[in-house]
Amino acid sequence: MTKRYILQRITSPSWQRAFLFYLVLPLLTLSGLAIGVALEQAREFQDQRLRDDLKLVGRAIRLPLSDALLSDDIPRVQAHLDAVFELGRVYGASVYDTNGELVASAGVTELDLSESVLAEQVVSTGEQRDSYREVAGRDVFSQFIPVHDRAERLIGFMQLNRRAEDFQQSFSRLERIAWVSWSIVALALVGILAVGYYRTRQQQRLELNTRLREHEKMAAIGQLARGVAHELGAPLTVISGRAKRLQGHHPDAESQRQLSAIRGQVERLTRLVQQLLDFSRTPISEEGYESIAELVRQASVAVQHEQKADAPELVLDLPDTPVWVRVDGSRLELALVNLLRNAMQAATKQVRVTMDLTSQAQCTVVVADDGQGLPRTSTMEHLVEPFTTTKPIGEGTGLGLAIVAHIIDAHEGRFTLQNATSGGCEARVTLPRQKHPAKTYQKENQ
Repeated sequence: MTKRYILQRITSPSWQRAFLFYLVLPLLTLSGLAIGVALEQAREFQDQRLRDDLKLVGRAIRLPLSDALLSDDIPRVQAHLDAVFELGRVYGASVYDTNGELVASAGVTELDLSESVLAEQVVSTGEQRDSYREVAGRDVFSQFIPVHDRAERLIGFMQLNRRAEDFQQSFSRLERIAWVSWSIVALALVGILAVGYYRTRQQQRLELNTRLREHEKMAAIGQLARGVAHELGAPLTVISGRAKRLQGHHPDAESQRQLSAIRGQVERLTRLVQQLLDFSRTPISEEGYESIAELVRQASVAVQHEQKADAPELVLDLPDTPVWVRVDGSRLELALVNLLRNAMQAATKQVRVTMDLTSQAQCTVVVADDGQGLPRTSTMEHLVEPFTTTKPIGEGTGLGLAIVAHIIDAHEGRFTLQNATSGGCEARVTLPRQKHPAKTYQKENQ
């Protein structure tokens, strides 16, 4: 795990913060606006309903009032108004003649409407009018309803008053319920996010500490590997040289067999030393533009030189057009060599190398073998740990895949291992794709 990767994880914004600012807050704002608009519509509907209530009351008594007024039966007019007032939905009910003079009333009323503009409009137009006004020091909603005889002649008008606060009180409970519910939902969402953010931050700290410990462990292993490799390198060279010299002085078959075995073991240890040095080396040095396909070809040549005559076939199915990446060429080639070597050791008959170029932003090298595949008990994280191998004792060092993962991670790439559906194992190395070096250079210097 590289320090650059760890620092990116530290400084990257958490998903809870992005979720809060880009989804939850706008959602709560929009829902609040929607509730406000809905409440306003409901308020208008409720206001209209209360107005219609007064209209219905007026229509119910308009004809009996008309007959009572025509017969000048004031007690009957009063009785009708008292009945309306007892309904409880009316604050005051009054009947006036066409001059605006009071004929009869019940509850809170105005004694004289001869100077009232609304009364004049009702008399002149014969149409109903209403408005909010003040009567006896109270804010009321008044409806002025014309009273006609059976021949549709205007003979007076009726005023029905209802307290203005009735309109507000009838809606206040619904409004409180709506906003309290919205507040509870908002607080619940923010609380859930706060708890999630706190727990995720804790998890991130634990993960960061784990990765830092892993980084320190890898650094310690690299330092140890470098020291061991240097200590073993010189003695192994001496042993190999003396065994070769002895082969020249002892031509008999048994001596040659024994000395060849010694040299073979020395070569195996030398490869182990070289892998230790590869693993302990600084991940990347100077980066440059490289053709990923050309690096694969160079790595395949190096691997094929190591193979015996009956080794599996290595098939390269690569594009002819260069696909550019910005990497440390020698280090990435080393990763590809280890990847191909591991695949050749696992394959039965063939290893096929292809490239996935479906994305414009990245390219993927796919190495597939026809071997037994990955053990079911092994995980990706376990297989790329140093000194972990699925090969028999003495046939693998457990550093090949660790080197691959280490180098690819240092290049901000992605390395995955999985069993292929057709059998065998499929390794994928994904790296950021670059434009042509010359074009990129021109763009950077414009």
